Amino acid sequence: MNEVAAGKSFKDDFNALTPKQWIAIVAGLAISLVLVLFGGGGLCFGIILAPIFLYMIPHLLGVQSVRIKAIMGVIFVVAAMLIGTFAFMGVDKDLDISKVNDGKVISDPEFDYEDYVLTATIDFDEDYYVIASFAKVTMFRFGMPMHEVIKDEDKVPMVPLDSERYGAHLDMEDGVLYYVLIQVKYMEDGKEKEKASMAFLVNTGADVGIDMYLKGTAMGVVAPGAFYFLLVAFSFLMRRSLGKTRQKMEDEGRLYPQGYGRCKECGTLVLPGEVTCRKCGAYIDVPDEMKASKKDYFVCTECGAEVPNDAKECPKCGAKFEGVENEVVHADGTVDVSSESFECSECGAQVPANATHCPKCGAKFDEDDE
Repeated sequence: MNEVAAGKSFKDDFNALTPKQWIAIVAGLAISLVLVLFGGGGLCFGIILAPIFLYMIPHLLGVQSVRIKAIMGVIFVVAAMLIGTFAFMGVDKDLDISKVNDGKVISDPEFDYEDYVLTATIDFDEDYYVIASFAKVTMFRFGMPMHEVIKDEDKVPMVPLDSERYGAHLDMEDGVLYYVLIQVKYMEDGKEKEKASMAFLVNTGADVGIDMYLKGTAMGVVAPGAFYFLLVAFSFLMRRSLGKTRQKMEDEGRLYPQGYGRCKECGTLVLPGEVTCRKCGAYIDVPDEMKASKKDYFVCTECGAEVPNDAKECPKCGAKFEGVENEVVHADGTVDVSSESFECSECGAQVPANATHCPKCGAKFDEDDE
């Protein structure tokens, strides 16, 4: 997978993107915008799922650059603000916007704009009672009116006008857009329950401008946008912390630099000091400057590979070492060469016959020991 990490500039980051990663970026933006605009900016879909999709879809295809992800966040916020503000401005302010129980209980609502009297036909039962409530609309969030909390004084019983029609006078102000709710309720086991409800908007002369849509859209975009940038910041800090830890381990010789830490044959993780892959047995070929300094190895005279001191053949080229002149490199930089060997009395390692000390444990040898 081609990962886009941090280049030297924005141009480097974007030039490194593959076609699949571009598709992932566009898909992440599209899905997150749909979730926010049509899933509810103030709901779980908008606040949590949208930023997660925006972040994870490109991330899973290798887009790691913080700069690219930050630009994606800016595009998401700007696009959501523009679409959320202008795409929903065509809502009819006097339109019935919500019906429950398919209008069979409540139907034909009418509002007298001169006397502020609300009437509706109710399919009534003797156990029912009807309440009309209203509250000021403060903004529109993606086409949905957001209103103030309905207070007890804004709840008015609707009384029968004839056998079917019920009505109530609503104490409204001029120049205000109201959310109006009709509820048919009944009591059961001492608890109030709702049989049906109908909601709509009533405009008593308010100038509903772009500010109400802009304010509502901003309220719906701020939370998911902030959550997304928190994800990006958290990811950046975690990657930086892991990077520092890895660099420390590389400096201490406990890890190979990135690109050299896996077997080229099977992909298994290899650690400094390992000559052959623990899984497939392949020779671990790394540049000379990355080879760890070890006391107990020599260099194969056939291919130059580093070989454990007790090896019988080269792990890279397969050359046999019995009776072959071996070159042993000691920790102090000195080199011993011999085709004969003896066993170290301290650690049991095979040591060239002309060695003055053991390359494995460092034991000094007298002439009698050789």
